[in-house]
Amino acid sequence: MLAKRLPAPERRRQIAATALEILATDGVRGLTARAIAERVGVKDGSLFRHFASKEAIVDAAIDAFEGLMGETFPDPAGDPLRALSELFQRRVALARARPELLRLALSDRLTEVAGPEGAARVQAVVERSVTFVREQLTLARQQGRVRDDVPVEILVWTVTGVLRGAAGASHAPSLRRRAARFDPAAAWRSLELLLTTRTDGSNDQTH
Repeated sequence: MLAKRLPAPERRRQIAATALEILATDGVRGLTARAIAERVGVKDGSLFRHFASKEAIVDAAIDAFEGLMGETFPDPAGDPLRALSELFQRRVALARARPELLRLALSDRLTEVAGPEGAARVQAVVERSVTFVREQLTLARQQGRVRDDVPVEILVWTVTGVLRGAAGASHAPSLRRRAARFDPAAAWRSLELLLTTRTDGSNDQTH
């Protein structure tokens, strides 16, 4: 059944979002004009009234990926631990709403279909996340608010690893019932304890 008529900008966004979903679920081979058209509910030829080529669809999909991931970054100028908390909770919320974004962030599927420039853009989004976490943890350590008995890079791996696990659990079918009870704010509080409590049991938070 054909989809209802949409304004051109909205249809373009729908096509780009659908390309991301197909890449995440069916992989690079599954990303065909026919597959996109069928899922959107339009004829194959209609896609190319909105985009000049399949490559242009991929570029729009990367734009969408960049934009949605970028919206989760909080203002880095405030409290570093609060900024990390906001990033953590926003990313989990995004993973629940758009699980395909997490899959693509953790795989090479999007970079495989992008040209060199597009692949660099995707990689920059992933690297920006790690850099943000590292900068906020370094600032918090300078303020005496996170533990100083392990290297900062280990703390970075801790935050990014727990974030990936939390975001992944939010949509994994085998964990769906448990995920429904998952509280990102409570998860962050537990993670913050790991970041601030030294091996001798003392806490580095000053306020």
